[in-house]
Amino acid sequence: MEPLTCRKAEFSIDPGVTYLNAAYMGPLSIATQNAGIAALRQRAFPTGIVPNDFFAPAERVRALCGQLMSCSPESIAFIPNAANAISLVAGSLELKPGQNIVLLHEQFPSNVYPWWAWKKHGVELRTVGAVDAMRGSEVAGSKRRTAVWNQAVLDAIDTNTAVVAIESAHWTDGTLFDLEAIGRAAKAVGAVFLIDATQTAGALPLDFHAINADAVVVHAYKSMLCNYGLGFMALSERFANTKPLEQSWLMRRGSENFARLVDYQEKYAAGMRRFDTSLRANPILIHMLEASLEQLLDWQAPRIQRYLYGIVNPYVEVLRSLGVDIADEQDRAGNIFGLGLPDHVDPQMLKQRLVEQQIHVSVRGKVLRIAPHVYNDEADIGRLAEQLNICLA
Repeated sequence: MEPLTCRKAEFSIDPGVTYLNAAYMGPLSIATQNAGIAALRQRAFPTGIVPNDFFAPAERVRALCGQLMSCSPESIAFIPNAANAISLVAGSLELKPGQNIVLLHEQFPSNVYPWWAWKKHGVELRTVGAVDAMRGSEVAGSKRRTAVWNQAVLDAIDTNTAVVAIESAHWTDGTLFDLEAIGRAAKAVGAVFLIDATQTAGALPLDFHAINADAVVVHAYKSMLCNYGLGFMALSERFANTKPLEQSWLMRRGSENFARLVDYQEKYAAGMRRFDTSLRANPILIHMLEASLEQLLDWQAPRIQRYLYGIVNPYVEVLRSLGVDIADEQDRAGNIFGLGLPDHVDPQMLKQRLVEQQIHVSVRGKVLRIAPHVYNDEADIGRLAEQLNICLA
């Protein structure tokens, strides 16, 4: 596999800016921008928009999403955001008192709030944290934090587990989770396995079937470098007969015939199309998503990860020499990872000092979150290390 090279020239990022914050919001490539502009111009004069435009672009993009997730396009549904998709899954289940839902400590709220409703029905929300796992492990000192956390997730799954709802990589620090092992454990007890992959989709390889997933949710405005307001989810046959949240005319069979829309249909469109958001018909959003998917599939997620590890790894020991904690390569995603700071450092003040130098990162808890992508290069990481050296001196 030919190594990926920096794609900075394909973005319109100011040369004086070091943007290491795709986990907050991914920049748009020039190709994705142009796709949105062309769609906006078409929308401005809608005489050229025909009924097929409500369907054909969505089907092209559905196929690309399936390719990205290594699953059939029939498994793909379009979503307006992650919270909507996870709420759909949470609301479709029939859980019983005494069952439990396994979550990660401090995972993104969109994958927490939809599960809260089950607490009043006697369902336990079982939150698994790294700190508690380390404290409770007799061999924690000889094992990596990531390995201990992953084992704690596996240990939390039992015969009463109804749902395992986690992230592919933790949104605060990029901790990687062994999705295949966790998926096998969930499947063994019949639990629904849901992954929020919003922070890693397109940049981290993910095989829907290999991980035994029931739902993978992606809002495309972060690692997928697309616009806010349209994403997708891959669903297993477990949800084939679930009622959608939105009863849209677009998702009924025969809707392609605009002249006969009043011939109301009880049957939904095939596959997981019943769960599509009507926003898939927004030409700006769907064409931008198409452009982003085409680029990500061309760059290839394994190549993206290798490229990002390659620009960060030369500075790992430099950062550690400053008293900064950074996980080893096998424990963190290439496109999102945390820098643990010395106790005396105020993360927010440090972030502000970096912003003054046109270096953009995020603070999540006590961690400085770094989220590079294909438009970054080794010089960007070098600038970050240089400024941290100055600020932490």
